[in-house]
This record gives sequence, C-alpha cells and structure tokens, in this order.
Amino acid sequence: MKKNRTLSTIWMLAAIAVSLFLCACGGRKEMSNRVIVQNEAFTLSGDSVIEDTVIAYCPTPSHIETNMTISRLDSLYKDVDTPAVKFVRGRQWHKRDKRPVLMPLYASDQHLVDVLYDMSVDHIADAIDQSGRFAPSQSNYSRLYCSIYLSLAALKPHQSMATLRAIVDKDSIIMQREGQWPVVSDHIGWATAAWEVYKTTGDRQWLAYSYHVIEKTLRINHAVLLDHELGLIHGAGYTSSRPIGVRRMTWMGYNDLFACMSLGNNILTGNAYAILADMGEELGIENSYQKDAQRIKDAINQHLWNEDKGFYSSFLYGMAVPRQSPLTDNTSQAMCVLWGIADDERAENLIAHTPVSDYGVNVSYPASNPIEPYLANSSWTTTQALWNLAAAYVGNENALRRGLGALYRAQALYQSRGIHMRGVDTDYLGASASNAAMILRVFMGMSFTPEGIDFSPMVPACMPGDKTLKGLNYRKAVVDVTIKGTGNDVASITDNGKSLESAFLPRDIEGNHNIVITLRQGNKPLQQVTIHRNEVSLPLTPEVVWTNDSGRIVGFKPGTPYRLSVNGQLTALNDSVFALPDLDEPFTEFSVEIAGKYGNGFMSKPLLHFGLTPQIAFLPPAIDGHASVIVSVAQGGDYLLDVGYRPTGSLEVCRVTANSHPMGTLVMVGGQHGDEGELAYSNMIAVKLLKGENLLEIEQIRLPKPFTSCEPVHMRIIKR
Repeated sequence: MKKNRTLSTIWMLAAIAVSLFLCACGGRKEMSNRVIVQNEAFTLSGDSVIEDTVIAYCPTPSHIETNMTISRLDSLYKDVDTPAVKFVRGRQWHKRDKRPVLMPLYASDQHLVDVLYDMSVDHIADAIDQSGRFAPSQSNYSRLYCSIYLSLAALKPHQSMATLRAIVDKDSIIMQREGQWPVVSDHIGWATAAWEVYKTTGDRQWLAYSYHVIEKTLRINHAVLLDHELGLIHGAGYTSSRPIGVRRMTWMGYNDLFACMSLGNNILTGNAYAILADMGEELGIENSYQKDAQRIKDAINQHLWNEDKGFYSSFLYGMAVPRQSPLTDNTSQAMCVLWGIADDERAENLIAHTPVSDYGVNVSYPASNPIEPYLANSSWTTTQALWNLAAAYVGNENALRRGLGALYRAQALYQSRGIHMRGVDTDYLGASASNAAMILRVFMGMSFTPEGIDFSPMVPACMPGDKTLKGLNYRKAVVDVTIKGTGNDVASITDNGKSLESAFLPRDIEGNHNIVITLRQGNKPLQQVTIHRNEVSLPLTPEVVWTNDSGRIVGFKPGTPYRLSVNGQLTALNDSVFALPDLDEPFTEFSVEIAGKYGNGFMSKPLLHFGLTPQIAFLPPAIDGHASVIVSVAQGGDYLLDVGYRPTGSLEVCRVTANSHPMGTLVMVGGQHGDEGELAYSNMIAVKLLKGENLLEIEQIRLPKPFTSCEPVHMRIIKR
C-alpha cells in the first residue's frame, strides 16, 4: 500500500511539473527553455518524460520510474504494415549500491540525465567478460568500433584495447566479421577505435601495433576493393545487421553487393588513411597516406553528394552505370561532419536539411517502416549519438536539443525497463556508450588528441546549473571537470584554481586536476531543423521480366508512376509491357523504378543491352589460381569486362590486371543467378585496353575461409 501511494505521488508530481512546462510555452512554435525538447510526440524536461499518458520520472538523481508497458506498445503497432511486430521485456535496471570500479561520477541539476548516466556506466561494467574484453551484441563489430570511439576508449581504455586486439587474426589483419569480406568490408572501422584508444592512453606499443595492423589491412583492401575509375572503395556497408537498403532489392547477389560503393565504407577508409598519417607522425615514420585520405574525401564529395537534396547518398549501385541510392545513411553523414569530409557550410546545411523525426534521426531516410528509430533498429542510439555530436560540432543548438531529447526519451521509457522488439536484442553496450558520450563529448566538450585534451563544451540554455564529472582517469592523471553556465563559448578555464591560456590540457599532466570552465553564449550559426512525420519509405522495388527488346512489369498497378531508366535517364511508363528504345550505343543499362513523394525508389534488376556483340575471350584452366589470355582490340580506350562462369555453390574473388596494370576485382558466387551448372556472370569492371594485343590476367584471391573454386569459362569485353 505504501509503495502504491509513493508511485501515485510520483506520477502526480510529474504531471504537475510537465503541465507547468507546457503552460510556460504559451502555445508558441519555439521550444521553451524550461524543457530540453517539446514536440508533437513528447515533452522531456530535466527530470521527466511525458508522452500522452506515459510518464518517466526521476524524483531523485538516483531513481527512475515509468509506467511504460509492453501492452501499450503492442496496441500502438498492431496495425503497422510490417511482419509480426511484438515487444518483450529484458533486464530492468536498478541503481547499484556500489559504484562500478574506476568509473567517473556525473552530477547536474537534470536528474533524468544523471540517472541515465548511472544506468549507462552500470551496463558498460556488465559488458566486460572474464577475459577483460567487451562482448559485442550479435558480433556486431561496426557498432563496437563506434562505441569505443564515442566513449569506451575514455572510460575503459584497457578493456577497449584488449577487445580490439582480439579481433586481429594471426597474420596481423583485421578480421571481417561473419567472413563476408570483400563483399562486406566495414572492418576498417577498427582503425578509428584503435586511434582513440591511443589518444586516451598514450601507449606507444599499442600505437606501433595499430599502425602495422591498419597499414597491412589497408594495403590488402586497396588491392582488392579500390574502384580505379571512381576512386572509391567497393563493398556493401553495414550499420546494423544488414546493409542499408539492400534487403529491398532481392535481385542483388554477392557480385552486385560487392559492386556497391557505400558512403560508410569510404568514410571509414578515408579516416583510416588520415589516422595512419597521424600515427606515422607520432612514430616518426614518413608516409604519403594523407594524400590517400584526401583522394577518398574528394571522391566521396564528387560521387556521393546529392546537390539537389542537400545530403549524401548511402551508396552507389548498378551493374555497368553506378547510380546514387535514393537513401541517406545518417550514421555515415554524421561522420562526414565530424571527420571533415563535409566542409563547414555543407556540414551546417546537412544537419539543418536532413529530415529527422520527433523520435530522433532515422538510421536511413526515408525510413524503412513506421516504427520509431529506437525500436526499429538497435543501432539507433549510435546513430543518434553521432548525430548529436555533429549538431554540437556545427553549433546547431536546436538540432542538439532535439537529439538529446530523443536519446533520453528512448532510454528512459525503454532501456530502463529492457523493452525491445522481439528478435532484436537491445545493444546495451552501444546505447550506454552513446549516452556517456553526451556527457564527455558534448557537455564536458572533451576531444582527445595525441597532444592532450581539447575542451569545447556545448550546453543548451535549457539545461542550466553546474555539471560535474569526477574521477576520469586520463593517462597518468585523474581529471575532474566542472562546467558552469550554458552556451558554446569558453569564457574562462582554470586548472586547480590557476587560469589557463587556452581550453587545453597537455598529455604529460600527472596527479589530480580540477578543471572549471565557465561558458557564455557564442555565435549561433544555422539553427534550422527539418522535421518529417514518419514518412515511410520509398516505393516498392519493381520486378521486371526482360527480353532483348522489351520489358514486362510483374504486378503492374495502373496509375503508379513507373519510370524507365536508360543509363540513369528517366522516362515515364504507362503500361505493364513496354518496348525498349533503339539507341546507337555500344551498350545500355535499362531498369525500372517508381517515383514517390520523397524520391524515386530502388531500381529493378537491370538489363544490359549490347548494341555491339561483346568480344569473347575463352579462358584456359587456371594454374595455382592464375589464368591469362591475350585479347586483341581494333581500337584502344575504355572497355567493360566481366567473366562468365559455371557456379559451384561457392564464392570466388579474382583480381584482374591488363598489361600488368590493376583494373579491379571480380566476384563470382554460385546459387544466386540460376541453377548450379548454368552459366552466370560476375560483376563488371572498367578496363583500359591498348589498340592491338593486350595481356589480361586473372588471379584468385585467397579468402579467410576455404572455398571451392568456381569455373571461369570466358570473358566478355564490351567497348564503352
């Protein structure tokens, strides 16, 4: 009875508090500075979340109560157009009597933020196994790398180091999870995490080890993954459990996935080159990796930036004519801002104009379903945290407030009770690292560099009062930080009572350091935020049956805005059966897509139409994984090449050279293009041939797992 009365009092106090906040807003469109965020979906203050009849409330800095139930979620999503959406409850969080060892304390005037930070450090401590390493959820190393970058390198540097070391194989190469390299190639994200660990520890042995591992892995990736024509890296990129958008294109086989050039892979690769350059400087090793980083940065901005939409496309795809995906990848877009891929003006506009929902930034936009980001995709907290850091980086306080509110709301209502979608485990480690990053990187403004700690705090005006982080272990020092006031400009900074000339602590500090930073409001750049109301999805991907001179759309729906793509140029289609136009071209790539309110959908499986009969070169049997053939062409120039092969149910990857110059990589896999034994074709690569005879060589690349070789039969060479 006493407990029930206490809970009733809590709900009553929460309702009164939020009512006061709502009244304070006076119906204005602008958010009141008495709340962190207020929108059409929910209101979040320093100690409570109110969403319709659901409340989460923190009566003290150490306790959270909520009346969120699974039955309410089930009723909300019972009619959504997705398969069997059900929710389950996992472990419920309760504050421990004893603090996790060596984890810093945080205190502020915002009880909700304090409680969620305590919950996060508890989950981080729980994620360390008996070997002293982190156990990533579902072996999702991409999220693990992000989590180490966000905060684990600062909070648990030695556990982060041990975890990263365990991912490297005996040949000092970073393992690709699930053994899908080179089709999936996001493993180079290891470099970003490894560099962050060095910056927080200063461990020179780790630095030398990491330099060797990253350099060796990048050298192999360069040889296998580089598109020599566009300067981008091949391979599908993961942000959660599957490549963004790819599941909507059921026609894509492994060769088509490899042909993709994803924004995420290229950002991580470019950043890895930049890290190698910085590591080399620390080690006194001269190298030219900064040029490689700049080359990829330029290629990203040239080929993946969509000027009309004002944000980056998630990947290029297609058989012969690479085209931009209609989706954005917001995890990678945030990285573009944080790591200097987008220049200052482009970065500001990207944060301002990329559509986000009241519930947060979607992993991809348009979203794949009407379920809110946190529940629909377990990597959402990582995406939201990176987005918040990017918003703070460009000084968009409006975007930051909305992002903080979305992150805290989801953790208060769901993570505190362990509520998640059935079949989708909550990534407690990623969610906790993301939340801790808001304290370390946003409110404390900590940025770790090889030389020391830069401080650039940003505290929204809606979060007044002192904020204190105590007991952060940094190299040979223990650092306490107190932030006074709000804003994004450092008015003053002291260390143990002595004024500092700049907001920076050198790496050689020792002992205890008490940092006090007073903030003031600096310049406010672009504050715009673009809100979408859960607009779901692109149109469906059409299925087309092709002949040599026509196409037929399966399941044609009259009135649907179908479009025929001819090498990327679109024309309207009004019937289920259509003739292909006659073109005076050596080859044409045809596909069909559907126009939608928020952009065209994904294209159907393309048809490659050859205006000139491809030149065929039959391949001799390979010897020790190597085969060569002489091809004679009447005219030198640019050609396309693929290989016809008989599938054996296995994966084979081959590197192609023309006249001893690397041209690209072919992926061949059985069981996806027809029955075993039928002739199938690899992905296409661009090659440059000389007039007359050319030596073409194919060399099998040994994969981490043994595969039975496919049987290459012939090459097709097509003049472009």
